[in-house]
Amino acid sequence: MDYQLLLWALLPDLVVVVGVFASLGLDYGWLRNRALSERNSKISNLVSWSLFLGLVGMVFQGMSTSEFNFAAGQLVFSPMRYALKACIFVMAILVVQLSSREPVCGQVSEYYALLLLATLGMGFVMTSENLLGAFVALELVSLSLYSLTALWRRNRPSAETALKYFTFGGVSSAFLLFGLSYIYGMTESLEIRVIMGYFASMPVLPPLLLVGWLLVLVGLGFKIAAAPFHAWAPDVYQNAPTPAAAWIATGSKIAAIVLLVTLLKPVIEAPEGSPLRLPLGVALSGLAVVAMIGGNLAALRQTNLKRLLAYSAIANAGYLLVGLVALSNDGRAATLFYVIVYSMATLGAFSVVSLIGGRLGRDAEIDDFCGCWKTMPGMAGLMFFFILSLAGIPPLAGFMGKYYLFFAAIQSHTEISAWSEGWYWLVALALVMSVVSLYYYLRVLKAFLVFDGEARPEVEINPVVRMALIILALGVIGLGLFPQPVLDIFIAAG
Repeated sequence: MDYQLLLWALLPDLVVVVGVFASLGLDYGWLRNRALSERNSKISNLVSWSLFLGLVGMVFQGMSTSEFNFAAGQLVFSPMRYALKACIFVMAILVVQLSSREPVCGQVSEYYALLLLATLGMGFVMTSENLLGAFVALELVSLSLYSLTALWRRNRPSAETALKYFTFGGVSSAFLLFGLSYIYGMTESLEIRVIMGYFASMPVLPPLLLVGWLLVLVGLGFKIAAAPFHAWAPDVYQNAPTPAAAWIATGSKIAAIVLLVTLLKPVIEAPEGSPLRLPLGVALSGLAVVAMIGGNLAALRQTNLKRLLAYSAIANAGYLLVGLVALSNDGRAATLFYVIVYSMATLGAFSVVSLIGGRLGRDAEIDDFCGCWKTMPGMAGLMFFFILSLAGIPPLAGFMGKYYLFFAAIQSHTEISAWSEGWYWLVALALVMSVVSLYYYLRVLKAFLVFDGEARPEVEINPVVRMALIILALGVIGLGLFPQPVLDIFIAAG
């Protein structure tokens, strides 16, 4: 093993680890007796710089390093994985800057250390093709997010929500680990590439292997908030600190989807007649149906904006599964593309909610944003692009993402004689649910852009946050108009 190359590969992660210990040491030492606002400001700047330096290191890695594999797939680097990890770091910087506006809790360094640990775990999920390594990385993400949810002491339901999140998360992790143990027991390997070779020569489907993959779907169904494994999501999105809720809704979903795509890789690469393709396709489509119907219908009656975004996330988990149902390279690329554009729009929407609704002293209702077009036209305009992208309105990135998802599902069964064959019925249902979602998305836009509300002073916004929101808005516009360069990266990853 080339340890010098390994150290180079881990450089961005080592910078983040240094940021974790530096933030804790600085807060416990030099800043110990300083005002809470000063501690929050200085620690957030330190954490932002550590993430930025890690991002710079990643750029140099991508320019100078070819693909490589360490320790039986525990670290795998490729252009696609570099792009996904860089996206996670960029989003983390915005979440940190959102948190810098005002202290979320008295435990300043612990809060930012948990954010960094969650980001670190997400990065390792992106770069792992080893069952055990990916599971440990995902648990690092989960444990950090459980703790972040409980830190908001100003919100009394936060502790109850964190306990619910931890309980559901522990059960889902048990399902996931149990499923991975079955896969390991049947294939005698933890490395995805070796498991792919097993599938290529598999004459019949061992029942325990099917059970293992179904248990994996249950475990990861929780992580992506797909109904019926979604019970934690509405309370967590509503009661967690808004920046932390944004990170749960975006970063953790990207990590879970990447892990699901990685675990499905042996099935995707298997020959067309592989016995596991049909039962897994049926299971994925069943999850997609329940998530799309449950998420969209529940969102129709929500008045709390963060809770509405939670049910929107459940519905979008269903759309993501529609792309994976194809079990093809195009479906995999479309799923990764959509989870990126969904996360950009959701992070932008949560950022606007945090900036405008943070001064209310209570949970923000949709009606609390009435009149924003008068007092904060810039924020209202940005929310316009984020919500329309979530709704899938052309020419924004959300529309192109859904188009590729649905097209991949249809293309997986082109030679059919009736609408009920293949996945045409699933795509038809997804289109109907997309139309249903327009109702609650337009309610949000009417509050921001049409209705008048009581006069509120304009919120002072950090220039870095303002620029980041503008970049996110330009991203959802640019990826809607020019999606092919990003899609090519995912397709080439094959």
